[in-house]
Amino acid sequence: MADTQVKDQPWGTYWDNEGKYQEQYSKAWEQLIPASGEAEDGWPEALRAISRVGYDYYNNGFCNLWREWDEGDITMDSYYEDMVEYLRRHIPSDMYKQLNEFLHDAKGYGNWSDQAGVIDRIIDHIIEGIVEDGLLEKELVD
Repeated sequence: MADTQVKDQPWGTYWDNEGKYQEQYSKAWEQLIPASGEAEDGWPEALRAISRVGYDYYNNGFCNLWREWDEGDITMDSYYEDMVEYLRRHIPSDMYKQLNEFLHDAKGYGNWSDQAGVIDRIIDHIIEGIVEDGLLEKELVD
């Protein structure tokens, strides 16, 4: 991967602003993600999707992603379901499988999973794609 600044190990999470490619993540978010609505198709929308999933996990324990109905059924909210489906088509299948396992492991409000690192691994993968495809301004990745 060319021209990507990698923080020294050990890495924290993007949630804590200590992700492996934190500088590139911040710049990608600033340049490629609109204030509202979807981003451009491909890497930008994939970054928006996984970041929204991560936000709900870290801020709300997935209380927005998972909806519990009166009958006790728990289903994924359609807003998040669309984002997860988008990711299925834009990340490697093994990453998607890990994400899906994580989502179901952490199902329901307040359930914290030890698999949360999958969010950061997916962000790493997407940032690498953004940089390799030259989607950031050159001076931001030198």
